[in-house]
Amino acid sequence: MNTSIGGKHINNMPDYSDSHQFLTYCLDVLGISIDTELRRNIFDAVKRLPGSAFKSGQWLEIMRIIAEICANKLYIFTQSQLYDFLILATKQIGEKDSKRHRLSELVFKVYKDIMENYTQFDNSLRSHYPLIVIDLVFILLKGKDTAGREISPHMLEKYLEERKAQPRLSKEVSSYRNVRVDRSLIDSLSKITGRKQASLVPLVNKLDSTDIDKLTDLCANYDKLQKYIALMDSEGELRKELENELGKKLTYNQFQHASVSVRKTRSYIENVLDGKFLPHGSHGINHVRHNLEYGYQVIGIIERKKRASHGAR
Repeated sequence: MNTSIGGKHINNMPDYSDSHQFLTYCLDVLGISIDTELRRNIFDAVKRLPGSAFKSGQWLEIMRIIAEICANKLYIFTQSQLYDFLILATKQIGEKDSKRHRLSELVFKVYKDIMENYTQFDNSLRSHYPLIVIDLVFILLKGKDTAGREISPHMLEKYLEERKAQPRLSKEVSSYRNVRVDRSLIDSLSKITGRKQASLVPLVNKLDSTDIDKLTDLCANYDKLQKYIALMDSEGELRKELENELGKKLTYNQFQHASVSVRKTRSYIENVLDGKFLPHGSHGINHVRHNLEYGYQVIGIIERKKRASHGAR
C-alpha cells in the first residue's frame, strides 16, 4: 500500500523486527535530523527496550517513545510532520481486517482535525498531539490507552476531544523531566515498594503530572505515614495523633477514610505505578482510588486539587 501524506510517499517500510532500522526510517520520514540531541535521546531510549518484542507491538512502543521525548523537549511538529507521524503510527495495523474500517475512520478524523484546527492550537497542545495519536491507536488495538485506562473504541472521538481539552502546560513536561534527571522520587519509591529503581523509571515516566505530584507528596510524607501506621492497632491513639497534627477534629467518616488510606499506602502507590486503578462508569471514576485519595487529602498528605469551574453538564 502506498500512502501519500505530508508530501511524501510512505511505502516499503523496513523490517519491523529491526528496531534500529525501523527507528531510523521513522525519524528520517519525520525530518528529525541526524546528529541532533533530540534524535540521540530517542535512540538512547529505544536501545533500552527489550530486543525481541516487535511481534507484540514494539513498533508502536517506538512510536510512543518518539512522541513522548518530542513532548518532553517541547518539539513542535509541523502539520506535514504530524500527517506523517499519523500514518507511521497506524500503517502497521492497516492489514488487520477486523480493525480496517475503524482504523480508516480514526485516520480520517485525526487528519481532518489536524487540517482544520492544528494552526489554532497552542504550543502545549501541539507538542502533545503526537502522544494523543498514540493513545488513540493503543485504544483501537488494546481497548485501553497508554495509562491503562479502559476506553471503548466507539468513544475515540469523545476521547480525542477530552484529551485536547486537558491542560498540557509546562508543569507536566517539567515533571516528566525531573523524574529523569532528579532520582529522589525514584529512590523513595524503590525504598517504599522494594522494587528496583530501573524497573520504576519507565512506570513513572508513563504517569501524567497529577499522578507524579501525588506520589511525590506521599513519598515526602512517608515518615509521617509510617508513624501513623505504627498506631493502627489503637484507633484512639491514631485519631489523637492525626487531630494533633491537623489542629482540628475529624468527623467519623473523615477518620475512617484517613485510617483506610494510611493502611493501604503501599498498595495505593503500587496500583498507581502499575495502572491498576481503571476507571468505571460513565464518569470514568475509580471509586476505590477516589476514596483513598480523599483520605490522604483529609489529613494533608496529598494536596487537594482545585477543580476548574465548568458550566452545567
